[in-house]
Amino acid sequence: MVVDTAYYDLLGVSPDSKPIEIKKAYRKKSIQEHPDKNPNDPTATERFQAISQAYQVLSNPDLRAKYDKYGKEEAVPQDGFEDAAEQFSMIFGGDAFSSYIGELTLLKNLQKTEELNAEEGSDKPEEKESSKSEDGDVKNENVQPSSVSFENEKIKVLGSSEDQQSTKADGETNKTKEKKKSKLEAFEEEQRKEKEKTIDELSKILADRLSILTESAYDSACKESFCKKFEEEANMLKMESFGLDILHTIGEVYCEKGQIFLKSQQIWGFGGVFHSLKAKGGVVMDTLKTVSAALDAQNTMQELEKLKAVAESEDVITDEKGNELAKPTVEELAQLEQLLMGKVLSAAWHGSKFEIMSTLRSVCDKVLEDKEVDKITRIRRAEALIILGRVFKKAFRTKVEQEEAQVFEELVAEATKKKNKHK
Repeated sequence: MVVDTAYYDLLGVSPDSKPIEIKKAYRKKSIQEHPDKNPNDPTATERFQAISQAYQVLSNPDLRAKYDKYGKEEAVPQDGFEDAAEQFSMIFGGDAFSSYIGELTLLKNLQKTEELNAEEGSDKPEEKESSKSEDGDVKNENVQPSSVSFENEKIKVLGSSEDQQSTKADGETNKTKEKKKSKLEAFEEEQRKEKEKTIDELSKILADRLSILTESAYDSACKESFCKKFEEEANMLKMESFGLDILHTIGEVYCEKGQIFLKSQQIWGFGGVFHSLKAKGGVVMDTLKTVSAALDAQNTMQELEKLKAVAESEDVITDEKGNELAKPTVEELAQLEQLLMGKVLSAAWHGSKFEIMSTLRSVCDKVLEDKEVDKITRIRRAEALIILGRVFKKAFRTKVEQEEAQVFEELVAEATKKKNKHK
């Protein structure tokens, strides 16, 4: 007998539910109530946080026992509740993959960037958009360069007043340089430093991981033992949410980077150049897939909002051609909501995969180009990296394992299937 069922009710499970049932319920609810899926609902963030807190208690055996016996007041984590966004990031592997890919921060950083942009926009005083020069021409005084970050490069897009700005006095330019950084710029600088720190830490871990083989007798028996060790690790990692996809992604990058390095060591290094160009082409394709998935989710969200407006309106609503729009049924709205869940998750996965691959490539480069070790060691590292990559690429789930782990994956698969069907 439990004294409080509020947390169980939030997740839609019974007090006698098994841990796996609670985990599945949380994953489904976190998608349904995620603020990105409910942009026009001011209470979405609060509900999302409440679901996260419920899961943090019910997924911890000790806290769950205290909650069942004493209620919420006695079931608070020692360090307090984690932010809901942190919990949501566990959808893609969670802490299990942290020693390989670090913490996934792309989605969280995008949200913070949007908040800072909105904050700075509201704080900015109104300025004149233009003024006329003595000869009557309109001169723009407020065109500011904007910037877009892509991996480690920053592209600046200048306004039409670039030539005019370049002629300003050196004193004014220096004053601009000395101007205090905005909150957004400070945040971006902080994230850049954190990323560099993460790359350094992951590089040391990867070098140590590869040293199991590179610093051994390096014969066939050692290589076989190395493979078996990481086959066992892959068998555990594959059961994490999106674990199989992440394993295959890690394996793909490891093989790619190892092959590029080994080819570059050959005469003239033409093979390495070819594989490097091929890899850069893959980065472009990954970028396009990420953008495409985000736009697809946005379009579906807009379509759902229109249908809801039609369903809730008492007036006759027509389309652009003047045709009356039929009111959608409850079943049709439910189906579209389910489809949207999958597409939002798909967009989040593509963004996370892009971040994972970017991080892995930087880590591999640092390990393989480490001048503190000799050339033979670097070549062995590349070979070991390929062996490890192949182990991860071969990982698979049995039918029973797939049924247990597919809660989120099936949402993405369904959304992708319906997207292709309408093409």
